[in-house]
Amino acid sequence: MLSLILLCCFAGSLASSDSAQWDRALKFPEEVSTSNYVKLYPDFSRATTSVTVCTWMKKYLDPRVQHIWFSYAVSGRDNELMLSDYYHNAVGNSVYMLWTDLVLLKNEWYHFCLGWSESSDRMDFYVNGVLVQTEATSISSIGAGGTLVIGQDQDSLGGGFDKNQAFGGELYQLNVFSRKLRVEEIAAMYFDGRCSSLPSTLAHDVVVSWEDILGATRSGAVQEVSAECSERNFLGKVTQLVLEEVNSCRGH
Repeated sequence: MLSLILLCCFAGSLASSDSAQWDRALKFPEEVSTSNYVKLYPDFSRATTSVTVCTWMKKYLDPRVQHIWFSYAVSGRDNELMLSDYYHNAVGNSVYMLWTDLVLLKNEWYHFCLGWSESSDRMDFYVNGVLVQTEATSISSIGAGGTLVIGQDQDSLGGGFDKNQAFGGELYQLNVFSRKLRVEEIAAMYFDGRCSSLPSTLAHDVVVSWEDILGATRSGAVQEVSAECSERNFLGKVTQLVLEEVNSCRGH
């Protein structure tokens, strides 16, 4: 009994130390405003000829109205890389993928990935680990040295926001990768679950991490909230450690 108590205390210590790093989502209020956004100036130099954007997303707003949650722009090209929660995505300021058959329910978590590469000449869109649409492309690269805005659509570099396109909802584990991820890698991220950590095999490919986004300057009423993973991971750690203790006892 004492061993189990000590294990629970140890697991609780692990959970509390880890939770500060990974149990944080970003909440964009349901009452939308052009003041609510996160802005970064990422180094996209490794992602000019191939890129993948993945996130967990929960939307608060009308499922059949478009709201932009990812907008990367460079000088003179405001839709260099753009993702929305309905209607269309864009890459290279010239290729637009229209999607209206898929409607996402409000207040439900979904896993999104959009991948593109110059070598494949196509843009692939995944929801919950499933390839839902592909669009042919004819661009050779996307620009580096741009501005990334989370939660708004840039109609000019760093601004030109439209309240009607502002995102309302939550984002979690948003990462940008320097290559077009394979379908099995994207499926694995989804099936591992929202509260799992990013696979170590993908760490080298990250050009914008969730930690980068959490550490960026936030504007308006955007706030950090619990991703509701602490309890789930705490119980998982307790279970794992208890099982290890039981197996150890059986071995003696």
